[in-house]
Amino acid sequence: MDQLVVLHEIFESFSRGTGALREIEPRAVEGRCASLVVKLLQSCLDNDIDEEVCRELSECLSNIYELKRLGDICRRAGMPEIAMKCYAKALSQAQEPHVRSVLMNNLGQVHAQKGDLGKAIVYYKKALEGFEYAGDPSSAAHVMGNLASAYRRAYQWDRAVECYFKGLKGFEKLNDSFGVAQMTGSLGRVYAEMGERELAVLYYEKSLRMFENLGDRRSAAWLLSRLGRVYAEMGRWDDSKRCFERSLSIFEDLGQSQNAGIVLSNLGRFYLEKGDTDSARDSLERSLKILRKEMLPVYPNTVAALAATYSLLARRYADEGDVRQSSQLYSRASDCFSELAHHPRILISELKAAAGQARSLSYLVKLRADPREDEAVALCERAISALESTIASTASKDREKVASLVRCLQGIKELWSIDLYTAEPWRILGMVSVASEYLMGGIRELARSPGSYKEMHEALVAINGALDDERQRRDSSANLRRAAEHLRASQVEGFEKIAATLEMAGRSELVHGMSPSDILNYGAHRKALMSIGWAAAQSLLSEIDRTGWIYAWDEAMNLSETGPVGRTERIRRKAESIAEMKEVPVVEIGSVNLRGPAVDVPGENAVGSTSIVPAQTVLVSAAAPSLPVRPETIRAATTLEGPYVIESFTDFAQEDAFYDEPQRESVDPSADTAYSESAHVVHRSNLRDSIAARIIVGLIALAGTAYAIMHVILGVL
Repeated sequence: MDQLVVLHEIFESFSRGTGALREIEPRAVEGRCASLVVKLLQSCLDNDIDEEVCRELSECLSNIYELKRLGDICRRAGMPEIAMKCYAKALSQAQEPHVRSVLMNNLGQVHAQKGDLGKAIVYYKKALEGFEYAGDPSSAAHVMGNLASAYRRAYQWDRAVECYFKGLKGFEKLNDSFGVAQMTGSLGRVYAEMGERELAVLYYEKSLRMFENLGDRRSAAWLLSRLGRVYAEMGRWDDSKRCFERSLSIFEDLGQSQNAGIVLSNLGRFYLEKGDTDSARDSLERSLKILRKEMLPVYPNTVAALAATYSLLARRYADEGDVRQSSQLYSRASDCFSELAHHPRILISELKAAAGQARSLSYLVKLRADPREDEAVALCERAISALESTIASTASKDREKVASLVRCLQGIKELWSIDLYTAEPWRILGMVSVASEYLMGGIRELARSPGSYKEMHEALVAINGALDDERQRRDSSANLRRAAEHLRASQVEGFEKIAATLEMAGRSELVHGMSPSDILNYGAHRKALMSIGWAAAQSLLSEIDRTGWIYAWDEAMNLSETGPVGRTERIRRKAESIAEMKEVPVVEIGSVNLRGPAVDVPGENAVGSTSIVPAQTVLVSAAAPSLPVRPETIRAATTLEGPYVIESFTDFAQEDAFYDEPQRESVDPSADTAYSESAHVVHRSNLRDSIAARIIVGLIALAGTAYAIMHVILGVL
């Protein structure tokens, strides 16, 4: 089996799963770089594309079509730098104008993937010019869709809509029903992102009917998924759920597990926003079992949604008293946040803070089960350690609150430690005083403004004064009564009983539930301090807690959505102006310089992206010849997509992933995939005829102009 075929199968596995790859016999792979291709195959079967192998292959391969296919794989696997290198290397060898235009389009897609929309537009416009020059209106219409997608991501709504309608008109002139359906769906997407949901639904439903009439179930499934998302935003929950379930059913029926995984992720997010955390957990866990880690941004988006789901479930189980389940779920949430925090393309420090918070909560929730004193002390120490490691990663506005929470937990740890020293009663007073100092330090900064924190701080000051009275054998009743008054004034639930206990302790009376030993061991003081410590800790946790938040990224891995479940907000970055430039700049990729002709193209401004769902697909150009490969190396049942195939936008396609590339059936599915020399000759002949025709038209126009000028001159004379 030729190595190009294997590369193609690896490429297809991103949407169809790895089933077909398992049938490939590694020893049967042939080609100059067969051993590296086999390594890439094995890493793909292990659901982890090996970046180093891809880098070595980019150096080893020399065939244009193999380089392009490796570039496609790397683009899908989230390795844009290697993909650019492959495309540039292929472009440096390509002589056929049509092939060069395709590679320009692919380079545009990689830059779009990276979020460098200025450069993406440069390459799209160069590709568009090339296809128009070659007389290929079909490919030009597809690239027009890519150009529109770039403008959409840059919030250049007017330009985006204009390009989409130009593409739609182009497909209508070609009587290309598939292209018309696709562009109609793209218009639905741009309206959805503009907030025009009714218009979005109108175009989505129209596009859906078109694809269903064409028998394109795969594209219809993507439309259903996107419709489900819009319906959810409109609060039409039943319609949304029905669309997601229909989409999932189609992909499962088609055997496209990876695409089914994406829909499961969207369905999980739907359940999460609706408040059905159990169903959300089921869908998201099923999705992660299918999706590959290199699928960006759908994989990290799914992990983030699952982290929020685990956190919300943990809170529910904690309220129900199921400490074990709650602790386990907080621990899983911490693992999810930690995985995101260490992702090489995610640089959000607050994810590390969320991981620490969830880990700390997994320990603290166990304290509700009334553990032994030594276990409680160990749990407090672990919780403190988890929080201390995240202070530097916490947002500056919350950093002081995290430090205050750590001090409160240190005070609580001291209180738990006291029972370990009952045999040394002379140490107890000092330990209670230390706990009081920790707690006062924990809420001192928060007590500067009136409110419950200020009252709790004043109560702590009074209790600390009472302890000082006890140390100097003075009457402490006045300070204890003052502490009780401040506790009542704080209006915190449960403090009334603690206040009464302190007042009775000040009268040296036996308190209900307390033995003389409790009084001698400062039991009333300790209970009051523990109650204040827990109240302050819980209040601080509620203010800094990000464990129940959802994070989402777009295809360029820019944070595009964040906030608590049910109240998430889109991050709308400022739309930068994409100015027109007079010349195409020299773009250096590795050792290859790409210099284009002087044409009007946009500048290289890197524009932020908020689009959650990427835009790519594989569409076969009707004007493009077959892929030139050796006939003996290709299986008859395999249709290879090569540089003559335009990889265009799929704005109508999947959510949260850039790697899905729905492929239209080739113009002649029964035709041999081997390269036809005669077809190539005809193509070059047509190209020469086209150039000759352009020259003749130009000469005629020039002659006409000269005649007009001469006529004017003679008239003047």
